[in-house]
Amino acid sequence: MTGPTATPTCQTIELHLTGYPDQPYQWGSGYMRPNRATITTLNNRHTAHLYGIWINDNGQISGHADQLYRHDDTWPDWLTTLADEHRPAALIARPGASDPGEATDPRGDGIDSLRAQLAIAQKQAAAWNDRIRDLTAMIRQHEQGNPERTHP
Repeated sequence: MTGPTATPTCQTIELHLTGYPDQPYQWGSGYMRPNRATITTLNNRHTAHLYGIWINDNGQISGHADQLYRHDDTWPDWLTTLADEHRPAALIARPGASDPGEATDPRGDGIDSLRAQLAIAQKQAAAWNDRIRDLTAMIRQHEQGNPERTHP
């Protein structure tokens, strides 16, 4: 019998933004000056929530603004680049996902993308195996009353 498992299917990051271009404000006139974004990746699909200051047509600050970009919306190029740069290395499709495409590589890169993801996962596995080996050795040394290092 195996114990409980937890497999990441979603990741959200929050980014502080400076120097990014103003965006047309989708809920009124004027534009939004972005200063923060949250990017959520679920089943290898992104959604982004952009936050900032609403600047009206007269150039005056009118308050706080936010805009939501779903995976199938048209995104500003810079926001797409940010989402891709912060894409998690290894998320799996959510169990029971209704869209069969959610369980495959939705980026359309096909086998090359899957091979790249495999290479990343193999490097991560090798690093964890090294860490496990080091910690196991330290535990054995400690149990024998000869701890060379107390912290990894």
